[in-house]
Amino acid sequence: MKPWIVSICIGLLIASVSNAQDRMTLVDGSETDCQVLFEHPNAPLLIVRSTAGGTLQSVPTAMVQKATTGGKEKKYSATRKLTADEKKALEADGLWGDAVGEGQIGAYANQKWQAAPVIVWAKPGESADGLKADSWLDETGKPLAAAPFEALPPNKRKSAQNDEAAFDGDVLVPRADKPYEVLQAGNRDHLGMVRVRHLTVERNASYQIRYNVSGNLWLKDGGDLGRNTQTGCFGARENNWHTVVRICGDRWPRGKAAAKNGESEGVDLSHWLYFDSGDKGSVEFVGISRGSGDRLTVERGTLIVSEDSYVGNGERASFFSKPGTTVILLDGARIGSQSLINADSRATIGIGGHLSIGTPQRPIEKDFVFLGSVVNFDKIQPDITPNQRTAGASFVIGSTGSMAVHTADPAKARLILRPFPEGTPYSQYALRKGDTLPTGIGAVFMGKTDFNGVVFDGFYKNGIIVSDAARKKWKNVTFGDKNQGQPEELFRNP
Repeated sequence: MKPWIVSICIGLLIASVSNAQDRMTLVDGSETDCQVLFEHPNAPLLIVRSTAGGTLQSVPTAMVQKATTGGKEKKYSATRKLTADEKKALEADGLWGDAVGEGQIGAYANQKWQAAPVIVWAKPGESADGLKADSWLDETGKPLAAAPFEALPPNKRKSAQNDEAAFDGDVLVPRADKPYEVLQAGNRDHLGMVRVRHLTVERNASYQIRYNVSGNLWLKDGGDLGRNTQTGCFGARENNWHTVVRICGDRWPRGKAAAKNGESEGVDLSHWLYFDSGDKGSVEFVGISRGSGDRLTVERGTLIVSEDSYVGNGERASFFSKPGTTVILLDGARIGSQSLINADSRATIGIGGHLSIGTPQRPIEKDFVFLGSVVNFDKIQPDITPNQRTAGASFVIGSTGSMAVHTADPAKARLILRPFPEGTPYSQYALRKGDTLPTGIGAVFMGKTDFNGVVFDGFYKNGIIVSDAARKKWKNVTFGDKNQGQPEELFRNP
């Protein structure tokens, strides 16, 4: 058995127990325990669920040597080496979406999942209405008897944005050789929201139903989520579960996609994005996506952005966390708009809760470069209140918020606050006619700040608003060579 399979299986054993005792063997001899649900009747795919019950997927039968279900073995394909494309897909997606990898906190691995119904797209490669029964199969591979989202209100101009239909189960939109769409007809601004537990979207599939994923999301490389979606939501709300949002493949916004004002094809998960895991739950974000085309809000609970992952928002908004929430950024993580300048001097972050760079158990072990969008100096004011469109400073920690840096070595693993480099793309809407590009960044620290090992660089003179009392508690503070004043000239009291 290959080492990466061993590590995955160990992670699954830790995660939970299951009634399933099935096993799948790939053509190269790699094995994994799972629950085999059925062979897809309309595509050469084996539908399987993880032993932890935290995700499901399709596996091409051409990749499966054999599967053992209920003690009975069935053979599919001859033993062989994996092809280059198969290896690439496994490297991008992993074997299971609910398995913990390096650089993650992994609280979701300890979440226990009850048995739940499953629906699987009936005809991979063919687009259809996702709200109709004949578009889906049940967990046995039979056509769905009734529409899964019957409670969904009609698409009306004045329909409430929080109208919900619920499917208390898991959804799989399988891989296909050609692109296809799971559709929800109507104007995106007025569609009802559909709540599901786990959602897996695979290569060439586009899930376009306005979603609330209360469990785990596994967006595989080549899968698409959020097109025609005004609002998406991740998190278990009152269930207070610990879940994961896993984004696979290279989805870093570049060029026009990085600067586009609004949705960017292939990089956004919705136009607006919310994280709500309840007061005691958490969502761990693994992978890279701009997140939202516009607003991103952490409503409740804890959002963890794992190592070298990124979840951001559009440049008409700021990354916003409400009071009582926690956002944890591990080594190399990024949040917020990645634009040189945001519209109307919007902040890169507006924090009303707690922002933690590293944790006491997982301190940062290398320099953490936190880039901020440039802003107009005259808008940097102490009364800035974090909200979905926080404006006036690059980094805003509100009076209800706080920020801490947990470092393994304050001399070598520092928080570095600096502007995006010159030449970083930005939207044509970020500057009004006749405006000039701002030259510096600013910060407003009205809440508690626990800084040990911080570098300030690229700030305006008088561009950092913080009390003298707060500054006296900081340790190992240094300054870069791009600031527009001497160290003491950068600060002013509220």
